[in-house]
Formats: sequence, C-alpha cells, structure tokens
Amino acid sequence: MRSIKLVTHDPDWARLYEDEVARLCLLLSKLVVSTHHIGSTAINGIKAKPVIDILIEVTCLRDLEKHAGDFKNLGYEAKGEYGIKGRRFFQKGGDERTHHLHIFESGNAEIERHRLFVAFMNAHPDKAEEYEALKTALSIEHKNSAEDYSQGKSAFIRAVDAEAIKWKNN
Repeated sequence: MRSIKLVTHDPDWARLYEDEVARLCLLLSKLVVSTHHIGSTAINGIKAKPVIDILIEVTCLRDLEKHAGDFKNLGYEAKGEYGIKGRRFFQKGGDERTHHLHIFESGNAEIERHRLFVAFMNAHPDKAEEYEALKTALSIEHKNSAEDYSQGKSAFIRAVDAEAIKWKNN
C-alpha cells in the first residue's frame, strides 16, 4: 500500500525533470511539441511527494501506440486516460513512484491549465504556502489513501485554476 509522504522541497527536482525529459524526447523525437514540469515538485519551496510530474504535448496521441514497448523499457506503466479525457498517463517506480507522465495532444485545454497552475503558484508564494498547508493536513488525515488525499485537494485546485485564469488575463 502506498502512503502519502511529503518531503521538503528539493532543488534537484528540476534536474531530475530535465534528465527524464531528455530520455523521453529521444524516445518520442518527432512527436514532441513541448514539455513542462508540472505538479507540486515544480512549485518553488513547497513540500511535495517526491514524484516528478512531466507533461508532454505531442502532435498525435495515436502515434504513441508504437512506443508502448519503449515506455515499458524506461520503467513506465501505462494507465490509459486515468480520469482525464484525452490524456495518456504513465507511472514510473511502482509503489515507490518517481515520475508521472501526462501526455496530451496539442490543443487539449489541460495543457494550459497545468502550466498556468504552476506559473500562478510560483508567482504567488502566499497561495503556494496555503496549498502546502492543505497538502500537509491531508497527508496526515489520509496518509494511506492517495484517492482521498487527491480528492481533498480538488476544490482548492479548482479555485486556484479560476484565479490563475483571471491573473493571466490581467
């Protein structure tokens, strides 16, 4: 059973992201439009589960199918859409996860939503601290339920998403 464990922000997370993206871009070469470090490990200074979230924007999701074996060779387990329409989700590391890979086709609104969330949080340290406090409380309350932990963050994330859109448009 996986337990929720937050750790102090590690400046090395950015390098781990870059290293993994380099491997993935070699694998996917012509499909990649852009890559982004998303999730809590991309937010400056806050505690997070030490799992690097990578978003890759690709030209065509169908063309990913021919790379199924390559993903497996890199240690990734395919999870399908995994709750987000139009996404291909992969996990690396089993119960001791190291990476989550979110792949979307160009034009999917989730790409901008994820990028904007991180940008907003990094531009608003007070909001990032509030997020960290919520995550800390949830990690204690739901230490053995990743689903309940994630559900507990949902309303906060939706509210930040709405604030981030207003912030971007000003």
